[in-house]
Amino acid sequence: MNENATAISTSLRARLLRWLLLPGLLLTFGLLAKNYLTVSEMANRIQDRLLVALAVTISEHAINSGGDLLSRDIELLLEQFTRENTYYRVQGPDGAFVTGDFGLPRLPEGVTLEPGVPHFYNAHYRNEDVRAVTMKYLVANPSSNIYGWVTIDVSQTRRERDNLIYDELLGSTTDFLVLMFLGGVFAWIGVSRGLAPLRRLQQAIRRRSTDDLRPIRHAMPKEVTEVVKSLNALLARLESSITANQRFIADASHQLRTPLATVQAEAEWALRNASNPEDRQALERIVDQTRQTARLASQLLNLARVSPEGRKAVRYVKTDLLALAASVTSGMVRQAIRHDIDLGFDDQSEGMNCQIETGNEVLLQEMLSNLIDNAIVYGTPGTIVTVRLIGGGVAVGPVLEVEDNGPGIPEKDREAVLERFVRLDEQNGQGCGLGLAIVREVADAHRARLTLEDGEDGKGLKVRIEFPL
Repeated sequence: MNENATAISTSLRARLLRWLLLPGLLLTFGLLAKNYLTVSEMANRIQDRLLVALAVTISEHAINSGGDLLSRDIELLLEQFTRENTYYRVQGPDGAFVTGDFGLPRLPEGVTLEPGVPHFYNAHYRNEDVRAVTMKYLVANPSSNIYGWVTIDVSQTRRERDNLIYDELLGSTTDFLVLMFLGGVFAWIGVSRGLAPLRRLQQAIRRRSTDDLRPIRHAMPKEVTEVVKSLNALLARLESSITANQRFIADASHQLRTPLATVQAEAEWALRNASNPEDRQALERIVDQTRQTARLASQLLNLARVSPEGRKAVRYVKTDLLALAASVTSGMVRQAIRHDIDLGFDDQSEGMNCQIETGNEVLLQEMLSNLIDNAIVYGTPGTIVTVRLIGGGVAVGPVLEVEDNGPGIPEKDREAVLERFVRLDEQNGQGCGLGLAIVREVADAHRARLTLEDGEDGKGLKVRIEFPL
């Protein structure tokens, strides 16, 4: 489970960039290493050839001069030409020291020196790394005192060679870093453009309302087409399931209303004509339960009507909330009087806009009726219920409020009571736990914001519905 969650949470952009840039980075390091080896080999080859030329030149000078050292002018010329310190040693055919630096590094042990064939090796002399060559040179000059194969050792510092390698490697590294940076920029742009269809798909899904289960029609790349097809198939199955469920609820509610009305009428007639106290009590319980069941059937039918699937056939037009709220409130005054509830309407529009562009009177009437009915059913005698309409301004739409000073709803339970079949007062048999669920569905259908707040002075409950412009 943790591995799957980690894989899902990983950014697709990061994964693509990682797979694009990581091989490039490894390739860059490989090319830098190859370039270093190539430059090192080339610098060694050049220096080795220079050492052989120096060895031949020095040996000829030593032979012609009878074993004298190189003059200081020649040494300065060599140093200026090669930009390195050069050391040499000349040994006669019998191995006797002739001229040069006696303490120069010797040929590594185990190496057999062939006449006329130079042997190169690395050594350390005077606290510096040097490149050395040792070779045998045949002397057959009658005018000199040296005859036979003379051994010449020439060593040269590696500063210029190392600087050459460093400069070349630094230049190559800079070039590769610039290329990697440009490659990263183009990879980021390419990945961003490649993922643009996914962002459009995300935005299209995010813009949809909860009741919009239409197939996604956006053009997508081939790699995403199958995902969209699967999503569309899921939406189709979900729509079919919801439609079947809503149809069942609506059909069941319709089928129950007629027999329940008949049972209620018969029970009420029997109650009016009953003389035995026990019969009257039994009939009263039957009448109460029948009314409760009839109310539940009616609420289920209303819920099916305001649910996302039931709202598909609903038409939305410009609706005057002020007239609608006043009409619904006046229509429920008698019910409030029967329960000894003080129901009133407070017009706070003050001439401001009270119309919404996309409203449905039937749904809005059902929503407000449920709010007032809840306040009446759960209120105690003497409870004051106020329906209030606040006109919308330039930046906000109209606001509908239903406030009472009854028992209210604890703050911790306010989210729960918006769910279906949730009742806080199980002892009160009049409610069925669907009223506020219907209110929320209607508010969602009108893209309104529903909040439950404390009433005035912290007493009772205020249901506030803010409509958009």
